[in-house]
Amino acid sequence: MRRHPRILAAIALVALAAFAVLLIGVRTPLARGMVAGWIEDAARLPATVESLGLGFFPSPSVRIGGLAIAQPPGFGDEPFVTVSQVRLRIPWSGIFNISEVETISASDATVRLVVNPDGTANWSKLGGEPVPGATAPAAEPVRWRIGALELERGTVDYRDLAAGSHAKFTGITLTANDIEPGQGFPFDLKLGGIFESHTTHLAVKGQCRIDTAAGQYAGSALEFRGWLGGEPLPLAGAELVGTLGRVTYVGASGVASAADGRFEFAEAPGRFEGRIDFGEPVLSASFAVTTEAFAPRRTAIILGKPLPATTDPAAFESLQLALTASLQDGVLRLDPVTGRLDDTNFEAGAVPAERFVRAKLDRIDLDRYLPAAAKATPGTNAAPGKGAAPAKESTLEATVAELAKLDLDAEIRVEEARVAGATLRDAVIRVERVREPLP
Repeated sequence: MRRHPRILAAIALVALAAFAVLLIGVRTPLARGMVAGWIEDAARLPATVESLGLGFFPSPSVRIGGLAIAQPPGFGDEPFVTVSQVRLRIPWSGIFNISEVETISASDATVRLVVNPDGTANWSKLGGEPVPGATAPAAEPVRWRIGALELERGTVDYRDLAAGSHAKFTGITLTANDIEPGQGFPFDLKLGGIFESHTTHLAVKGQCRIDTAAGQYAGSALEFRGWLGGEPLPLAGAELVGTLGRVTYVGASGVASAADGRFEFAEAPGRFEGRIDFGEPVLSASFAVTTEAFAPRRTAIILGKPLPATTDPAAFESLQLALTASLQDGVLRLDPVTGRLDDTNFEAGAVPAERFVRAKLDRIDLDRYLPAAAKATPGTNAAPGKGAAPAKESTLEATVAELAKLDLDAEIRVEEARVAGATLRDAVIRVERVREPLP
């Protein structure tokens, strides 16, 4: 019986010695190089690790400090991924077969996404270049589980050199629990963003499902709340709140899609759906938005562009819109755009970058929308029967003058327009862009 305590003591001493060797070993360049090599094998990109640490109580843990994964050739000198610190904790039962991780936490992580002028994206190089004509051998799905995932102070920097666009998302925090491939799990995401002159804050929570083997990712029952500011919005910005029924991303095609979305932005409620194709040489997208009727005066004030006082205070009382937008070859097109402004039904198409507008209205009373100070008074100080024509001319000139201020290439067709008491049918208003500076 005396042998048993000795055996247990010997095992404990061997284990303690092994832990000591491991604790000393992880501090050597050899150990850091081994971990960096494992990461390189997975990413197929050069990786470095500045520091490495191990812990054993209450369960085994690994701390990786100063992780950096290099960009693929041709995408610049800044690293693809940098992470100040990563911590992983595994259960004792999985120490020899790590298929379950209790927690993964990361802090101060930056991911730099780049699309080159030829449309090639750096993330397409992760995992190595596929061999032309080669067929990947069938493999059994690998089962794994992450009990909890946490990210603090994350950053995503996106540069599309083909389209000349840049966006940056900072202050990213993410929490998720019970993550397994093919199974839904809850998550909570918060971030801030900067794109061009705009800033945004966004919080999203809901259910997520991932299938890493198939390269498919999906979210459902999402709730989001945020804020958008920056020029031309006022300092207070505008609030955004809504839900999204489903969002998906398929890695093989590079297509992300969203469906059954509902929102309220600047007090304008509506529905939306869309699709983004990252697999094209140049980023392409399409989406559809349909609003409920809302008060455009209130929305314009929130957006920092208040509508002018009009001769009829009830003008701009109600607006409803439905539009389809597409982004192709870096050009945004809005076509068709349909809706109803007060009593006027309209349909239109536009290319904002080219200030190109084509519109058709069924009927409109233009007098209602003139600035209040420009209200016409037909017949004042005029001979009998000669007051209406000058008033009509003044009304039309004022309308066209307002459109000309927008520097548009516009053609507006009106089936029936009321102007200073007169009725015009099949009217066409054309506005040409100002190509030369005004004197």
